[in-house]
Parts: sequence; C-alpha cells; structure tokens
Amino acid sequence: MKDLFDWKYVWQFMPELIKVLPMTLSIVLIGTAGGLILGAIIAIVRIEQVPVLRTLAALYVSFIRSTPIYIQMFVVYFGLPMLLLPLGIDLRHGAKIIFLYITYVMNVSGFQSEIIRSSILSVPTSQWDAATACGYTKIQTYKRIILPQSVIIAIPSFGTCMTSLLQDSALAFALGITDVISRVKSLGVLTGHPLEGYFIAGIMFITLSVLIDKGFHRLAKEIRVQNSVAET
Repeated sequence: MKDLFDWKYVWQFMPELIKVLPMTLSIVLIGTAGGLILGAIIAIVRIEQVPVLRTLAALYVSFIRSTPIYIQMFVVYFGLPMLLLPLGIDLRHGAKIIFLYITYVMNVSGFQSEIIRSSILSVPTSQWDAATACGYTKIQTYKRIILPQSVIIAIPSFGTCMTSLLQDSALAFALGITDVISRVKSLGVLTGHPLEGYFIAGIMFITLSVLIDKGFHRLAKEIRVQNSVAET
C-alpha cells in the first residue's frame, strides 16, 4: 500500500500546492465577478427584448450552456485573436491567463444570465407598477427596486454556480496555466506518486466548496434578517 500512497509525499506536496492555490482562487473570483456583471447585462437585454441584441444574447447563452468549457476555452484562445485582428487588435501573442479569464467570465455569464433573468421575472409586477407610480425611470426601477430583490432570490443559485466554477477551474492546465491540478500532475511525474497530490487537491476543493456553500447560505440568511427588521 505504501508504494501507492505515502504520507511523506502528502506533507511534501502540500506547500507546493498551497503556493499555486491563489491562481485557482483568482479564476473563481474573477470569473464570478465578471460573469455576474455580464450575465446581468445579458439578462436585461433579453427581458427588455432589445432588437437584434436579444437574438444575439439568446444565441450566446445557448452556445455557452450547450458546449463544454474545454471547447469554449480553445474557441476563445484561437478564435478571439482572429476575430479582433481585422479591427487592428493583435492578441495572437497575448498572455494565456487573459484568455483563460475571458473564457471563465463568458462561461459563468451564460449561466448567471439565466439565474438573474428568472429572478427578475419572479419579482411581482406590482413592484414595477409602484415604481412607475413614483415616477422612476426604467434604469432607476432596475437599480433601486428590481435588481436588489432579484439578487436576494438568486443568492442560493449564485453559490451553486460559484461552486461549479471552482470545479471547472481544474481545466486551466489545458492552456498551460500553473494551477493546483497542473502542479499535481507535474509533482506526480517527478516523484511517481500522483495519488498523494490528487488527495490534497481533493481536500482543497472540498474545503473551498463547503466554505462557498456556507458563505452564501449565511449571506442569504443575513439579508432575510435585515429585510424582516426593516419591514417591522
């Protein structure tokens, strides 16, 4: 059994994997934040039925939700420079990490847009009527009334989406980015003990997933408490 799994390598690998953990965390944080902003824009475009943009947004969401992120990664890496080159923007020698961030932002936005859209549509129409009666513009209505309520509804789904992104971040090695999984692979090749590295990585991912889940549940609870206090 010791030939397959040796605790000595667990303690030896752990510092090395902790060093590259910030890369995985940056993918999750940037992907979530960027995806949330882009997803909100896409959701509003579809709800407001903006001509042309509505159709493009629907096609975009359909592509994101029906293709593996692995394919999206290479579409962005090889396709985006070709698309922007006629506009005078040369990204052919751009840093791989930029393409990776763009991929994850796009991927998250496709799923977040549907979460946000359904949350906005679940807000009672009476809220829209009340905003109109108060003389709010559409932008003010979204900013002050609709989006705050829809975010509360969507918080649990945001947590699930962030956990999924954490799991998908393991594919960053496909573009040659040094993250937890790529480091596990290299340590396994160097020592002939890959199992210990995957064991540590598994513990890391499980711990982060639990923290994300607990964090979003606590956030939702705090917001509900604040709203109940405000109503009283």
